[in-house]
Parts: sequence; C-alpha cells; structure tokens
Amino acid sequence: PVKRLIAIGDLHGDIEKTRAVFDLAGLTDKRGRWNGGDTTVVQVGDQLDRGGDEVAILYFLERIAREAESSGGAVYCLNGNHETMNVAARFRYATSEGAQDFQRWQSLQLLGEKMKKKCGQAAGSGGERALSPCPENLNPAWHARYLALSPGGPITTRFLAHQSLALQVGSTVFAHGGLKREHIEYGLERMNSETSAWMRGESNAVDGILGRDPMPSYLNSNSGPVWLRDYSNRRPEKVKCEDLQAALIAMPYATPARRMVMGHTIQPGINSACGGRALRVDVGMSKGCGDSQ
Repeated sequence: PVKRLIAIGDLHGDIEKTRAVFDLAGLTDKRGRWNGGDTTVVQVGDQLDRGGDEVAILYFLERIAREAESSGGAVYCLNGNHETMNVAARFRYATSEGAQDFQRWQSLQLLGEKMKKKCGQAAGSGGERALSPCPENLNPAWHARYLALSPGGPITTRFLAHQSLALQVGSTVFAHGGLKREHIEYGLERMNSETSAWMRGESNAVDGILGRDPMPSYLNSNSGPVWLRDYSNRRPEKVKCEDLQAALIAMPYATPARRMVMGHTIQPGINSACGGRALRVDVGMSKGCGDSQ
C-alpha cells in the first residue's frame, strides 16, 4: 500500500491551474519541481481541450512524473474522453488558442529538424510528420493538431499512448468516467493494451468503427470507461450504486477494491456517493470549465 495517495481531476488546457493544484497538494516546490517524496498521484484524464495550454500540460506532467519516480513517488495520468476524441480527430471542444498552441509546437519541431540537419544529426519523426497530408475537408487551423494527435502522431505516441484507461492503486480504482462489471470481465489490461495500440497507429490492432485507424468501440460508447456517468450523476437518485459495488467486487487483483475515483462530470466540489465508494473529483477547475477555485 502507498503511504499517500492523491487524485487530481480534469485539467483541460489550463497550465496555471495545473501547477496550482500540484502546489496546493504540497507536491511541488516554489520552482515547480517535485516535492512530494513517495506520494502517489493519479490524474484522472482530460488533459486536452477547452484551453490553450495543452502541450505545456503534457510536458509538465511528463517531467513531474519523472521527478516523482526518482524520489520514490509516482504520477499516473489516465486517458479521458477528450484524449480519445482528439486522437479520433474530433476537435469540437478544442479552442482557437489550442489550435495556435499546436501550431507553435509544430513550428518548433520543424525548426528543430532544420537545426539537426545542419548539424548532421538524424532527424526525428516530428518534423517529418508535420509535413504529412491532412484530410481535404479539415479546417487548416486544425492541421497541426491533427498531425500531432492522430494515431501514430508524435504527441499521441509520446504522451498519450502509454496512459491507461483504468488502474487500481491499493484498494482504490481510478477511471475517467468509471468502470462497470462488463468492462472488468472484458479485461482492463486488454482495454489498456487495445487503446494503446490504436493510439500508436498500429492498424488492424483492434476492431472498431472510427478514426484513421480502428478505434475500440468502448471508447465511443456512453457506457464506456471514458464516458460513463452512472456514478457521478449529481442527482442522487440517478447514481447506480449497485452497479458500482458489482464492479468493485469484480476487480481481479489480490487487494480488494473498496472505492472508485472518477472525473468527467463537473461537481460543486470534491464529493462522494454510494457511502464513500464513489469519489468524484472533477470540480471544473480550468478556465474553460468554470474556473472553479
């Protein structure tokens, strides 16, 4: 069991709030470096959309996870529905600031490739990918975003493809929307593996219906692990506590699962349902989701 376990809700393109929540939890010092010792952190997904700092957030989380690991701690980030939507080129929640964010990133990749070429170094994949064709009907403002985030794209491959849909730490289960018993019977590791393969652009890795490469169907379902709201509904009579208990009992690991933590549905503050077995941590902290304090 871990000594200290912290859950962080949806970040949605707001690097200022992202840094602030790590600072508030005592996880970073004044320079923004890991100060959490052996603490384990799980960010429950939705790093993307609704803001203009998406690339900065991804780099921040990667760095802070590396620093945590070297100190005996851990930072795990999950994929949420906004990550899977973006890999599938669904940009309806992306902002103009987000488009510019990826355009800047693409320009820096191209500049880096030119510098490597001048110095006689081998080129990376980012610059080459930046020159790939885009769908004809795609708004040019989204071209850089599409090339970075579509299956096999450099941002998706580096930052998203290794992130899980769900994991269990001690007796606590984490998923962006939530897990039902049917997901667990299908296989959590199987879902994680299939999603990762799709994001890496491995064609024919899974059966699916959307995206440039086959997208697992459970990523496009309202009852899937990134879209489920059965345990986070703000109306108590709509929360399906029996289904939650069935899912917790079905978890396959040696340590019994006692609670599930989820984001996805904005709450008036961190709260619980089902006698403390459902912990809801999306408080709409980003500027694009209410700017909750």
